[in-house]
Amino acid sequence: MSTKDEDAKSQSQAFEVLFLANFVHQVVNPLNGIAGTLDNIADGVYKGDDIKRKANSARGQLEACIGLVRNLAFFSDISSSTAVSREPNTGVISILPQVVIESAQFYQDAAAERKIYIELSDKTTQYALRARPEAIKQVFMNLFDNATKYADTETTVTIVPTISKNKTLSVAVSSTGIGIPGNDLDRIFDLSYRSASAKSSKALGSGIGLFICRRIMNDFIGGTISAEHNGRTSVTTFTLKFPQERWFLR
Repeated sequence: MSTKDEDAKSQSQAFEVLFLANFVHQVVNPLNGIAGTLDNIADGVYKGDDIKRKANSARGQLEACIGLVRNLAFFSDISSSTAVSREPNTGVISILPQVVIESAQFYQDAAAERKIYIELSDKTTQYALRARPEAIKQVFMNLFDNATKYADTETTVTIVPTISKNKTLSVAVSSTGIGIPGNDLDRIFDLSYRSASAKSSKALGSGIGLFICRRIMNDFIGGTISAEHNGRTSVTTFTLKFPQERWFLR
């Protein structure tokens, strides 16, 4: 093995250790909180409306843990040599709007609690993506997870597909919310990074979801993901772009 290969392997191992350490920290802390809450409920520490409030809080923490585990499982899959050999696979396709609808279903309850609605602008056009459905769904699920945490209450998350002159398919996921400072727009896709506005909110976050989105879009789809925030309207938009060779109309 060459020195270059050894350095690459060492960097990969260091990254995996960092990822796992971050994951364990982000999962164990909420689980400890959930265990403590359930013990207090069982011991009669909370009374009346406090029981429901604490139970709902524990549920939110548990849902965050489920999302983290889902991301870890997918990260393990896409990082394996067998997964690399499967991507890209022109024989496997994902269909919009089907993957969007299926992804949104995971967040219906959480979104409903905050009166957030997820709406696909075009429910009829069948955009076929040359990518594994579970990969595309993971991207949308992470974006919807962010929206249910950080979007304003009583707002709508819109998903708008468009085709550019060079036949690139763009899918914009937009919502109004806490916003992303300009200097954070690129860094939010880094592992474990959370913007200052996200940290100041009460929502739980790990900094893993958007990292997974970029990894899937860039490395396994051959597309891109970007973010922009309009300070005047408070609208944040995540845009997925699929080059011409990775999609077609069905």
